Amino acid sequence: MAATVLGILAAALLAVGESGGIDLSLFSERRLIQGYLDAWYGGDFEAATGLRQPDRLRTGPSEERSRGEVEYQALLGAQVEVLACEELPPKTIRCEVSYSNRLTETLGAEPAVVAQQFGLQDGRIAFVAGPYLHDERLTASFGRFATELFPAEYEEGCTEEPNYQPPGCARFKLAHLDEWVAWHRMGPTRPQLP
Repeated sequence: MAATVLGILAAALLAVGESGGIDLSLFSERRLIQGYLDAWYGGDFEAATGLRQPDRLRTGPSEERSRGEVEYQALLGAQVEVLACEELPPKTIRCEVSYSNRLTETLGAEPAVVAQQFGLQDGRIAFVAGPYLHDERLTASFGRFATELFPAEYEEGCTEEPNYQPPGCARFKLAHLDEWVAWHRMGPTRPQLP
């Protein structure tokens, strides 16, 4: 994945014109979106923000929170793929994006598919709108597991998910991954706590 991101970023840098934007005739919107998602979910905050419109960076969460989210995704080995896109004129593209991470992989589940909209301005990402990229079903399952068995630890590390997932939450999930998979597979037959 790192080689893909580097290739996309190299192509983007070659396509940057005097205005500082990316010439989309050389660098397609879909490749731009895939490059941005690969960087963000692959743990490269600088590369991801380099593909954003600079004046739009302040409209989202703080830099510290954004860096934490990028680290969370990298720790969990997040994988994203832009599937199908459609233009919503004048400068918005709606894409179906698949998302998976170590929970998906360990469970042997199919990636989740989420629709997101990407605003483009001067060949860069101006905004990302839509549901947060995660597997809603697996996130909820892990939350029920952790609330039953490790309520204090889960509350401390993952209180704001799925809207914000700090690195500590990823570490907590990785530490209890095998236990969660066994619990999840037991399904409705699992014993209930008093």
